[in-house]
Amino acid sequence: MSSPTRQVLRKKNPLFYAFCPDYPDVMKRRLEVRPAHFARVEEDKKAGIFEFGRGMLPPPSSPLHTHPALPEGVQAMSGSIMFFRLPTLEDAWKRVKEDVYWTEGIWDKEKTVVGEFIKGPGDE
Repeated sequence: MSSPTRQVLRKKNPLFYAFCPDYPDVMKRRLEVRPAHFARVEEDKKAGIFEFGRGMLPPPSSPLHTHPALPEGVQAMSGSIMFFRLPTLEDAWKRVKEDVYWTEGIWDKEKTVVGEFIKGPGDE
């Protein structure tokens, strides 16, 4: 499918966010499974459903900034935020629950929030 076609199809889908804070003391495991998380994000980009995402920085006072598992040059993370174009809220939750950060117990399942944005200019 061509890129312009994917863009048109993507714009027809609602925009969802996933706010996914980490459980405490999962930095080492997070970094171990991070390549699998990035691989899935690349698949989502190619499929035209991934809009944007980043790891979230913890507050400046957090001990995560000096965590022994944190390699030199890598910023501390306390969770993730991602934005997807998918048909339904259920599809957005399904995508989150398929992520290695969910299945490997990195994201806090009780605090994760998935929701939908209102339509904006350019959305169909």
